[in-house]
Amino acid sequence: MEFQFGIPSKVKFGNGVVTQIAEVLQELSVKKVLCIYDQGVKQAGIIDKVLQFLKDGNIEVVEFSNVLPNPPDTILEEGANLAKENNVDALVAVGGGSSIDAAKAINILITNPGPINQYDGINTVKIATKPLIAIPTTAGTGSEVTSVTVITDTVRKKKMVIGGNNCGATVALVDPELTVGLPPAITAATGMDALTHAIESYVSKFASIPTEINSLKAIELISSNLEEAVKNGSNIEARTNMLLGSMLAAFAFESALLGVVHAIAHPLSVYCGLPHGVANACGLPYVMAFNAKDPNVQRRNKDIARAMGINVEGLSDAEASAKAVEAVKQLSEKVEIPTLSEVGVSRDQFDTLAIATLNEEVSIMANPIEVTKEDILDILEAAYVGSEISQNA
Repeated sequence: MEFQFGIPSKVKFGNGVVTQIAEVLQELSVKKVLCIYDQGVKQAGIIDKVLQFLKDGNIEVVEFSNVLPNPPDTILEEGANLAKENNVDALVAVGGGSSIDAAKAINILITNPGPINQYDGINTVKIATKPLIAIPTTAGTGSEVTSVTVITDTVRKKKMVIGGNNCGATVALVDPELTVGLPPAITAATGMDALTHAIESYVSKFASIPTEINSLKAIELISSNLEEAVKNGSNIEARTNMLLGSMLAAFAFESALLGVVHAIAHPLSVYCGLPHGVANACGLPYVMAFNAKDPNVQRRNKDIARAMGINVEGLSDAEASAKAVEAVKQLSEKVEIPTLSEVGVSRDQFDTLAIATLNEEVSIMANPIEVTKEDILDILEAAYVGSEISQNA
């Protein structure tokens, strides 16, 4: 038995841990920070609270609020230059995956030469970065605990996966109370993103005992709490379980990597503008069904079914696998994830999307079975119309 497992971040989890931000920075001998966020977090009033905690702790703050969804490479140099001009000691990222990923990339460019595009890949960042405190406000990407930043290359029209050494956050302050005001649609999309992480990491070629434990617990937590978190966003227990599930799923995929769902989702975001979580949710059940051609995946899907609370006693692996796939599809429908056609994707884009999917090397290589262009086109068509699930058992 041989495997690698680890996460780059120290984690503080619990209601109210965001109030410890100044204390955490003081422990790192930080006096001045660049605070990175997007306008949505600003409008929700979260940033004002964080800034007050920093001010109360005598931490000087420079603000960068130009983060965009699916963060493009074009915004990063501005953030890095702002940090260098102001001689900040550390970075604080507040928000969803876009804010945290942007902060990671900006951090790279503070100490490493640009452009960011040259770092596409794993372990390409050679110079140590500054301390980064990540404060997630969504239960979705898990970026606060991974050594990966996903940035859109606007010239190549590709989502770069930059990961490995010098790419993660130093400390993650994971506070469920910050997710209470998240709107239902964003709760649904980010939650399905986290479920995708858990499921893809569990069936990955690179899964190991530590990743499997985290994947299955994440599936249990997310599948049993997502609908409640969407419908009753003030339920702090559901919010806590969702954020914990998202984090555990990230613990898993940090080492196990992901698969074809993400390989398809990245081009859907780049070419069609879909939010990452929606793109994942649209394809997840159909990729699960496709991967279930493999008997080993059927066995793993049976474990997924159990984690989702489905009684699989007396069922064959194939039958239990089908139940897991259908349960994922039903959960997606319950939280009102749209089909690809409903979000404006055109069949005319399928060929471009399929070719781009095959160029997502990091995700493709971890998928449990090989995928062809025709396979991807079939998955896109099923996700386009919301087809009933069929599996080759």
